[in-house]
Amino acid sequence: MYIEFVIADNFLLTYLAAVTATRLCRKRVSIWRCMTAATVGTVAAVFYPLLTVPAPWLFAIKISLGLILSVILFIKTPRFLPSCLLFFCATFTFGGACYALGLVMYSDMTRAAEFSKRCPLFLVLGTCAIMYLSIRYILKRTRLPRARAPYEYGAEVTVFGKSLKFSAFLDTGNCVYDDKTGLPVVITNAERFTSKLDVESAREFLKSVDKFRRLSVTTPVGTASAYLIKPTQITVYSDKHKHKIDAMVGLVQGREFSAEHEMLLGPTALADLPTRTEGV
Repeated sequence: MYIEFVIADNFLLTYLAAVTATRLCRKRVSIWRCMTAATVGTVAAVFYPLLTVPAPWLFAIKISLGLILSVILFIKTPRFLPSCLLFFCATFTFGGACYALGLVMYSDMTRAAEFSKRCPLFLVLGTCAIMYLSIRYILKRTRLPRARAPYEYGAEVTVFGKSLKFSAFLDTGNCVYDDKTGLPVVITNAERFTSKLDVESAREFLKSVDKFRRLSVTTPVGTASAYLIKPTQITVYSDKHKHKIDAMVGLVQGREFSAEHEMLLGPTALADLPTRTEGV
């Protein structure tokens, strides 16, 4: 008992094309829809060599089959035609992957066509898997900055006679308040904060460290202790505009911040700011 390569080949490649097209449409991948489309496409591929009709009819049959698979995948998608086009592009890309690999290896169109016909299954799937992962990586890297953009800010904190600049992030889960002043608290790492101080401001910081009030901050990973500082001024930058906010600065020890973001802003601290689309 065995499975012909053409069956496994068609099923896996159609499944990969379906998953890729679904991700390009920014839809959640439905494994069952992709498997159903792959099964229908594979059954058609098994009987396709038995057809003895003119070439134009064969082309029409292929297009019709692609539309049927698109209906299976995107029947509930509002933008059906663009989704269908993306699926066709994915199938053409994966279908030509082995031919392109043959061109790279032999630099000859005839030998490349022969190679694509007798190409081992693991090379077919390996080449298409690399293409799929590359497309997925590119999409992720291009979408991530756009998704982060509305939450990224610049911040400048004036304290101890020194202006300290931070890359800040709007953390919607930051609902920390100072009980005494009623002001929201923006959070930053104590070590990174002190590293921005010069000699004179560091001396002022050390003189005042015993006067700082402490606040217990609860986070998803546990409870941390923060030193509260009332800065002279906090300025937040967004879309080339700057806005002054009234907030306390919380210095947290033992919590590493990412390299991109040095400060966590709270939504309440930015409540009076105009939205990015409104400007100033």
